[in-house]
Amino acid sequence: MNYYCSHCSELHSADELCSYYRNKLRRHPTLLAEAAKFASISGQYELVSGQGLDQVAKGINQLSGLNLSYEGAHQYVRDVQVFRQLNVDAYCKSGVFSSAESARAYLTEGTSGQVASLTKKLNGTGQEIDWLRLRNGKLSALWQRSTLLGEEVTNAAGVDGVTINRFTGTQISRTTVKATQDIRQGLGTNVRDVVQALEKGTLDPVDNVAGVRGTASAVRKAIEKNLAKAQEDGNEKLIEMWTQARDKLTVEEVGSDAGVRSSTARLKDKIANGKATTVLTGEEIARKAVNGAVIGAVIGLSVSAIVSYLEYQDGTITQEQAFQNVSQATVKGALSGGALNVAALFLPAGPLGFVAGMAVGIYLNTSLTNILDEVYGKGAYAAILDASGFILGASMSLESALRQIKSDQLSIDRQISAGRSSQVATTQSFDIFQNLMGKPQ
Repeated sequence: MNYYCSHCSELHSADELCSYYRNKLRRHPTLLAEAAKFASISGQYELVSGQGLDQVAKGINQLSGLNLSYEGAHQYVRDVQVFRQLNVDAYCKSGVFSSAESARAYLTEGTSGQVASLTKKLNGTGQEIDWLRLRNGKLSALWQRSTLLGEEVTNAAGVDGVTINRFTGTQISRTTVKATQDIRQGLGTNVRDVVQALEKGTLDPVDNVAGVRGTASAVRKAIEKNLAKAQEDGNEKLIEMWTQARDKLTVEEVGSDAGVRSSTARLKDKIANGKATTVLTGEEIARKAVNGAVIGAVIGLSVSAIVSYLEYQDGTITQEQAFQNVSQATVKGALSGGALNVAALFLPAGPLGFVAGMAVGIYLNTSLTNILDEVYGKGAYAAILDASGFILGASMSLESALRQIKSDQLSIDRQISAGRSSQVATTQSFDIFQNLMGKPQ
């Protein structure tokens, strides 16, 4: 589709980049990395909220006879994040989750107290990861970035995660995550923890609390009750604190008690089976592909995606318009990340690939590669994107590859069939010849 450029007042083809934007990219190479990040977040949001991966999996299933499913990959990547977080936070000193084998040994050989403690940590860490995925899967992830304690945040008593402004680096909010640890006590323990944290000052009244379904109303009732008690006692300091908590404290609900219990049971099974991996390795991805899960996706960075981002950066279009344009453009060329050998799978380094809980990479088509070669010099754009945490390259769609294989197989079958027909005809000719030769003259 052609697009109108307000800078040169001309129409450009979908694979053409206006000289204005070429010069801007040449002067400011970091804009390419920013556009790639914008495309990554937009594409992931579209894939998660829409049916992008389902459609890709459906196309592959029809051609290959496999039973691929996106849901398996979504859960798989989430569990990897849980084990990784345990390794960098709760068990960072002991190294229990430094390998799948050491985690298995800890669970199977640990004391009853150690196993009970591990169960609580699996409850809490699973909830932390679900909060992180919820935050980083929202539209606000374009300008906000959330992280957990143990990654970039340290020495923050009572705080599990923070949200910062991507562009300024300033802190927007702090969050404490509460997961139900004892099903017999329900939300009571968590609510008491929140109340005590507010009273001790380890939880600021303007901070956030994340908990399972029902936490918001339970915390609200507890705050109102304590505010009424402070007013009855005439305690001005507590009145001010509880009033601020009532008006400012934000409570997010992530999942349910049943979901937490199900998650913990699944994670413990993985640990016991030696599958508590903390990284997405090629071996693990290949194994999941064999078991019928589509792991992540590879999305295309196109000329239109770059143009949309630069228009937003110039103020020509709004952030919402750019987000919509880019999200739709990127998923049109989405590739399944089934890790089958005919398609390259790109896993961005570091946490970048875990926005919205997915492993997503970037690939460039030939037309864009040629344009970037002209802008930066041959291959220079690869260094720019690699330095920003992207692994990229030219890739072929798995569905296209399977379609071609199927087409080739049909062609071969036709040729074999034709060969057999020729063989039958030749045999018949020889039989006729032999009969003629055997007749008396």
